[in-house]
Amino acid sequence: MRFTSALTSFSLALALSACGDTGGDTTTDAATTDDTSTGSTTGEPTTVAPTEPTTETTSTGEPDTTSTSTGEPGTSSTTTDETTGDENAPIVVEGFSHPESILIDPVDGVYLVSNIGGNPDAVDDNGFISRVLPDGTVEELQWISGETGDFTLDAPKGMAIVDDTLYVADITAVRKFDRVTGEHLGDIEVEGASFLNDLSPDENGNVYVSDTNNNAIHKIDPQDDVSLLFADDSFAGPNGLSVEGDVLHVVGFNGQHIWRMGLEDPKPYSVALLPQGGLDGIVQTGFGWLVSSWDAEAVYFRSDIAQRDVENVIENISSPADIEYDAVNSRILVPRLLADTIEFHHFTGF
Repeated sequence: MRFTSALTSFSLALALSACGDTGGDTTTDAATTDDTSTGSTTGEPTTVAPTEPTTETTSTGEPDTTSTSTGEPGTSSTTTDETTGDENAPIVVEGFSHPESILIDPVDGVYLVSNIGGNPDAVDDNGFISRVLPDGTVEELQWISGETGDFTLDAPKGMAIVDDTLYVADITAVRKFDRVTGEHLGDIEVEGASFLNDLSPDENGNVYVSDTNNNAIHKIDPQDDVSLLFADDSFAGPNGLSVEGDVLHVVGFNGQHIWRMGLEDPKPYSVALLPQGGLDGIVQTGFGWLVSSWDAEAVYFRSDIAQRDVENVIENISSPADIEYDAVNSRILVPRLLADTIEFHHFTGF
């Protein structure tokens, strides 16, 4: 996410307008890059998000977040479609403040939701983290709060958990909190960063963070030392990250590719070209990847079966940010940033 002039733009636009989908030293593996189609269907029940207020756009066609608001915090949930009786109808939870990312606590199963609060690049200390139960109950709206805590939390976005430490990306620093109590454990400043966005850990306790405006990905080791993993304009505003073993997958907001590279010898190549861009979150399901797209107003599924087309598994869902997959409950968790809601959509794969 990036903002231009006085308008708030949650589109994660890049500082370099000339960035494309390929370039630099990055190469595309023709044998693994798939031709995709927007006409794919899934066989899953079609899910349509509730209508939200119309959003205005900047000159680049990006949403203006000043035009939507939910008012006072409040929550509601829907677990069954009243017309069809569909038990797999989406659960919708209201009352958030620009929710950007959802993360499952692997120990107790609660959903953590980062709330930007204001503008995603504003140093205003009004960001907060919510705790939400899988049934849609908001256990604590402002569990970790910049306004009430003795620490800074400006515009929290991506999150990651390593052991009992919760890492939160926040503009130019990564904040650390206790996973259980929410206690602030310290901050990790990333020198030169301007828009830290998503986080993903590896099995050795290293945490990787995307810096969208600088087309860079940084590595934070268990001693909180920061190093540059890779930087290249081909990432087109790196946003969502997903580590699986010794491999990192990346999607950029101004591109349409899913990039793959090794953590030890990072040489990115494209494994899929998605139908539309505005890519935000990417998550591994165990049988493929889910990727959210602002431009398509959809969540894509890319099977790990070679040469299978990309498919839309959620459609007509505007401002889908950093998604999560709940394998236990077979659902995709979608923060709808401009609508100030989060949604849980049934998904079991194909």
